[in-house]
Amino acid sequence: MKDAHEYLLDTKFPQFNLYDDEEKIVTEQDISGKWNVIFFYPKDDSPGCTIQSCSFRDKYEEFNNLGVQIFGVSGDSVSSHKKFKEKYKLQYPLWSDKGGKLAKDLMLKKSLGILSARITLIVNPQGIITYVYTSQIGVSGHVRKALKEIKSQI
Repeated sequence: MKDAHEYLLDTKFPQFNLYDDEEKIVTEQDISGKWNVIFFYPKDDSPGCTIQSCSFRDKYEEFNNLGVQIFGVSGDSVSSHKKFKEKYKLQYPLWSDKGGKLAKDLMLKKSLGILSARITLIVNPQGIITYVYTSQIGVSGHVRKALKEIKSQI
């Protein structure tokens, strides 16, 4: 079965300008020159998103030891991200894509036409998307598949 977001493979990650959970501005410069796992999720503190985010938290050291940065992205506000990050002791930054500009620039399709995309991307040091995984229900699979894939690419 073809992934709805396969068109992203081998494309350049777009320029962006977002706030993270610490109210710092992040841009494409923050991912340049490093391996990155960037996962988009629908909503802070919802059941599936919490499982997904905590799965990345639990494997954070493994990614970190490989020199890989992790970033979570949703349309939630900076303050919502800050509370969510503190509540679940997430070690990685959460980007606030308020208004969904980055999601639109990536042409992320909504599930069932309503749910924000749940998609994990691997972006190489040159800014090219080398892996795409989409699953609205297999939330813990995102971290497992990203880790396996990153090990095969580095």
